[in-house]
Amino acid sequence: MNAKVLRGDAWVSDKKQRFCGQTGTVIAVSCLKDGRIRNNGGGRTAPGAPMRQFTKYYVQFEDQILGFESHHLDLIK
Repeated sequence: MNAKVLRGDAWVSDKKQRFCGQTGTVIAVSCLKDGRIRNNGGGRTAPGAPMRQFTKYYVQFEDQILGFESHHLDLIK
């Protein structure tokens, strides 16, 4: 799967912002303990546990790999 980095924002490092507009290959994705990459939307997964809001995708560019949260990427078909 390929992903294009969307415009940067103040909450993303300058290093990651330099990749805006570039396309890389997704090589890994963060997941919950049970293997799902998304929360089921039912609120907290366990008493006192934080609710999962974003999925982090690890994108490989020519010379490095960076992790981006899902809302900073656009799927390239």
